[in-house]
Amino acid sequence: MDEEAKLLIVTNGKDMDGFPVTEKQEIPIFVREKSATRAEFYAALRADIQIKTVLETRQEDWELSAHMAGKKKEYASQIEYDGAVYDIVRTYKNDRSMIEIICS
Repeated sequence: MDEEAKLLIVTNGKDMDGFPVTEKQEIPIFVREKSATRAEFYAALRADIQIKTVLETRQEDWELSAHMAGKKKEYASQIEYDGAVYDIVRTYKNDRSMIEIICS
């Protein structure tokens, strides 16, 4: 893990006057860029999703983004990496300590 990224937790709410407000919490982590598998890339295209990158990080770092949305546990929905912000399509736990973050 030698590259820096930021997990982004985006929440929408209202300010004291009732106007919409978007808050963004950033959680710095270290990642390693990987290639999407051919099967995963083409399956995503069939679902009209374009996979732009796959990042791997430690499970403990991913868990830092865990938060409660109502009664449901949720994680970061976006990640900032290499000067761009990506939407997180899904995650995949590939062993006991690492997780892959699939981004579009």
